[in-house]
Amino acid sequence: MRNPRDVLKSRQPSRPHFSRRSKAITAFIAVLLLVGIFSVRGTAGLWTDYLWFDSLGQGEVWTEILAYKSVLVAIFVTLFFLLMFFNLAIANRIAPPTRPAGPEEDLLRTYHEVVGHRHRLVSVVAAFLLALIVGASSGSEWQKAMLFFNNVDFGREDPQFGYDIGFYVFQLPFIQFLLSWVFRALIIVTIFTAIAHYLNGGIRFQTSQQRVTPQVKAHLSVLLAMIALIRVVGYWFDRFSLNFSSRGPVDGATYTDVNAQIPALNLLMLISVLSAVLLIINIWQRGWVLPVTAVGLWMIVAVVMGAIYPAIIQRFRAEPQESQREAVYIERNIEETRFALGLDNVITRPFNPDTQISAGELADSGSVRNIRLLDPDIVPNAFQVEQSERTFYTFNDEVDVDRYEINGEITEVVIGARQLNVADIPQQSWEGRHVQYTHGYGVAVAPVNEVTVQGSPNFVVGDVPVTANPDFELTRPQLYIGENLNGYAIVGATIPEVDYTEANETVPFTYDGEDGVNIGGFLRQVAFALRFGDINPLISGFVDNDSRIIFNRDLRTRVETLAPFLEFDADPYPVVSNGRVYYIADAYTTTDRYPYGQVPDVADLDDKSGLNKKFNYVRNSVKAVVDAFDGTTTFYVIDPDDPIIQAWRKMFPRLFKDFEQMPANLQNHLRYPEDLFKVQTTMWARYFIDDPETFYANSVTWAVAQDPGTRITARTLLDEVADVITADAATTIAATRQLEQRIRPFYQLLQLPEEDDLDFVIFRTFVPVSGAGDNEDERKELTAFIVAKSDIDEYGELVVYTVPGTNIPGPSIVDAKIQADTEIADAFTQLNQQGSTVLQGNLLMIPVGDSLLFVRPVYVQATGDTELPQVKQVIVGLGNEDDFVLRIRSTLEEALTALSDATDSVVAPAEPILSSDEDVTDDAQVGSETEDPDDGKPTIDNDSAIDADTRTAIGELLEELRSTQESIDQDRRRLDGLIGQLEDLLK
Repeated sequence: MRNPRDVLKSRQPSRPHFSRRSKAITAFIAVLLLVGIFSVRGTAGLWTDYLWFDSLGQGEVWTEILAYKSVLVAIFVTLFFLLMFFNLAIANRIAPPTRPAGPEEDLLRTYHEVVGHRHRLVSVVAAFLLALIVGASSGSEWQKAMLFFNNVDFGREDPQFGYDIGFYVFQLPFIQFLLSWVFRALIIVTIFTAIAHYLNGGIRFQTSQQRVTPQVKAHLSVLLAMIALIRVVGYWFDRFSLNFSSRGPVDGATYTDVNAQIPALNLLMLISVLSAVLLIINIWQRGWVLPVTAVGLWMIVAVVMGAIYPAIIQRFRAEPQESQREAVYIERNIEETRFALGLDNVITRPFNPDTQISAGELADSGSVRNIRLLDPDIVPNAFQVEQSERTFYTFNDEVDVDRYEINGEITEVVIGARQLNVADIPQQSWEGRHVQYTHGYGVAVAPVNEVTVQGSPNFVVGDVPVTANPDFELTRPQLYIGENLNGYAIVGATIPEVDYTEANETVPFTYDGEDGVNIGGFLRQVAFALRFGDINPLISGFVDNDSRIIFNRDLRTRVETLAPFLEFDADPYPVVSNGRVYYIADAYTTTDRYPYGQVPDVADLDDKSGLNKKFNYVRNSVKAVVDAFDGTTTFYVIDPDDPIIQAWRKMFPRLFKDFEQMPANLQNHLRYPEDLFKVQTTMWARYFIDDPETFYANSVTWAVAQDPGTRITARTLLDEVADVITADAATTIAATRQLEQRIRPFYQLLQLPEEDDLDFVIFRTFVPVSGAGDNEDERKELTAFIVAKSDIDEYGELVVYTVPGTNIPGPSIVDAKIQADTEIADAFTQLNQQGSTVLQGNLLMIPVGDSLLFVRPVYVQATGDTELPQVKQVIVGLGNEDDFVLRIRSTLEEALTALSDATDSVVAPAEPILSSDEDVTDDAQVGSETEDPDDGKPTIDNDSAIDADTRTAIGELLEELRSTQESIDQDRRRLDGLIGQLEDLLK
């Protein structure tokens, strides 16, 4: 009889049992689902990308780039698969039928039990997986491939080998990629082939019999010989890369490269050929003496001749007579660097400034009429307070400088676009962010030479809705494209957009522009829902067949997506033209493969700059123009002689237009790009020198002038404390506070010396370099200034004005004189009342006739909810270091009158800087000839101003400042040491 418990057990449901096969199938299905989900989203991204390109008429750009990427991946994956599979098949074919017993047999027996007769399948899978890993990355080399197949000549030969520069820029990079890829692929194939031979029994490590069969030895010898032959070709092309060497005092092939490295590479080619021959001969020889000899010889020569010998030549032949031995190569570097960076046609003119300024010069100077009182670094707050109108509008942190015709005269202005502030729109729902609040509105424009009676910008274009001077026409103020504008907007929805609000009412708007991708239809809505990870475009009732979706709204994202092979300036700017707002972005072509071109220092470039990378050739070849309303993006070629842009035009003929097709009213607003000008001025500070020996000696080198900065207060508390305590403490505080950054370029409308017309230029100053390291910034007197012209008839013309002698102060010296002037300090004290903050604007240097005028606007910014900076005073200065005159007044014309009086001249009234029908009260009319910076400083009376407790606190603070300064000095020395070590390693 059965036990009742057994009966109960038999009735209990058994747990489901999953076999290994079932678990594997389940896992495989799960993986497929995950891959499918990501693949669907990836496919949606690809499709919507194409739709966006196609909506802008540039579908061929997307298809060409995708085709090159796909073809490269397909070719290299296929090549590696065939190479790997072929060698694995050989390994299987020549496997020995029997394997001698040994300690390794258990492992190999297990392998063969698992694989069985599926050697071919294992080979296919292994070869395919390795091919995907090795070949898939080749798609990233699409730009090199495009330039290789669309190369053009530069019409200029490199001075070392005599090849056209186009070979180095267009062909050599792709050739070296191919050689590097084949070399790595052969090494991987050799390694995995050796593993296959081991698993098949052709290689045995623990046996008293033959460790490697003759067939395996022959197979591996052939593979190693192929690697050696690839290196022969690699060494041949490596010679050309010496044109980019940084071993010597300048970039390019220098003494050691030419006299040691090139012979070493030639010898390595011979050794590699010899190694390949020995490896082939080894097929018929017993043992491994020849292969070991070949590889050992190859490695020894590579180390001795490739590294040690050049280092010896550099140290014992080049360096002891470096100026003489490197002279010819320095001369090459100077010539080629000037050409590569667009510095080969710089015009140099002498300029000897007068220390007086006449009434006629002030009255007749176009520069004086356009002196900039509105500082682009300070007035954005005024734009935000006075012109943002609503919380959901905003202005960028910097406004832009341009010029427009106002009342019949070309006038310099500051301009800012009133962009949508998505974070502060009143309705933060999906509907509010993507359907209703979709765009910014208009611009604000103010002449730089005018302020209102309160000292605020006198806007000629502004407000919502737009009010504008008759010279401006703005019929399409809606801005759907902008800077730092992310996300997407749906236009043509079943509900209207919000254009703006007025009198507590919403003014509706319906988009009728050309931008956007039609989102009608289920599949497109699904695709965009997947792309943005947002289901609302699929399920919202506001979306119908007439709706369109606008994305890639950020200006930089838009132009970089359309032309990913170009680099873009960090500062695009808005332009009002033909009733619309356009953005102009400067685009560059670059390469780091220009022979003997010096890699420039880009330390002072903005992080967003496309030039913030390694390059040694640059051209501002393209101006990208984007219609902020309908998104139309056009790339105009402004430098058709640039070979790199010629190559890209061959590839994408519909993407680019000739510069002559740009509307004339847009041409009138082109600016010479700031990032390029920064690079050129930094390099010209040394590359103005023609003589190689003088260049090497570095004895007359310039530097871009130190930046006096935009100061928050005229004299800070620490200044006063330093005056009371000790001069040493003042030195410590000054050293701690001041970082010797370089002065930024300024856009100005100037009448240049000996020229009759006004030019819109970008301007920068130079000072001498007095030493190296910490001593480099000791000299701050003016030695030259440089301008680049932006007006279309002289666009790109670079003019340097050299200042003889050492007695004209540079910006930092003038700034120090301003801070030391007692009457200016008294004026600041009067302005700095009731919690207000005094802001000193950029210090401008302006050539007026035969004189150099320094001008600095002074702002007062009240603290509170609306921090509105207003121009309250203007400082002007003139003279040399020994006799420099400063004046501060409430208006520019009063300051100029006082300055002219101080230099024994009579000045005619300058044009008013106030808007018409407004008067101004002279709050503080003070000024005097400046004294020595160390004399006449205001001090705090020790007995009345500072009690014992305060004095103790001050002492502790100064001690902490000294300690901090010592720490900074230690860190700087440590940084210099680390940089030196890095340079040694790189050499």
